[in-house]
Amino acid sequence: MAEKKIPDVFSTHSAAKFCRVTPMTIIRWITEGRIKAYKTPGGHRRIMRQDLEIFCHSAGIPLEWETNENEGVQRVLIIDDDPDEVTNILDALVDADGAESTMSFQVETADNAFDAGRLLMSSSPEVIFLDLDLPGVNAHSIISSIRSESSTSASRIVGLRSERTPQGIPVDRELSRPLGKQAVRQATGPMPVIKLPR
Repeated sequence: MAEKKIPDVFSTHSAAKFCRVTPMTIIRWITEGRIKAYKTPGGHRRIMRQDLEIFCHSAGIPLEWETNENEGVQRVLIIDDDPDEVTNILDALVDADGAESTMSFQVETADNAFDAGRLLMSSSPEVIFLDLDLPGVNAHSIISSIRSESSTSASRIVGLRSERTPQGIPVDRELSRPLGKQAVRQATGPMPVIKLPR
């Protein structure tokens, strides 16, 4: 059986789910300094996986990784050179406090064509956020390349457009800048599980 993937960053809600406690308990532990956490620019608490594991091991709390067979991990690739928009997408994906809270995300980022091509091959993302105005990248060419590869042909391509973006670029969904959290979450789900050939 393949090893199940564990998110690298947790919201208070997802940490509570995996520790089998309430979100308020996680917040209390953070306030007391028992769990190391940081805040996003939007004021949301985030916990690194390593810090959560350290606390749980020291407290004797068994971590409940991926207990529900309906839960899963979506592989996401963000191709964008705007760090603020990348942060907006990451914040939306990590903040699992809504109806999609059973879904976790494995996220890779690239800010240039070379890294994007490498990560497309190595990570086989299910969802691709693509900056349609990325300097040095022809959006039509990269979309054609994604569609021609067996490992990414079924990937959902979410185009990130600005006022200067040309019309008619063949993506599955377009989002206008600045990106809203709800729009990002809607763009990622619901997603069918993609079984890749071995």
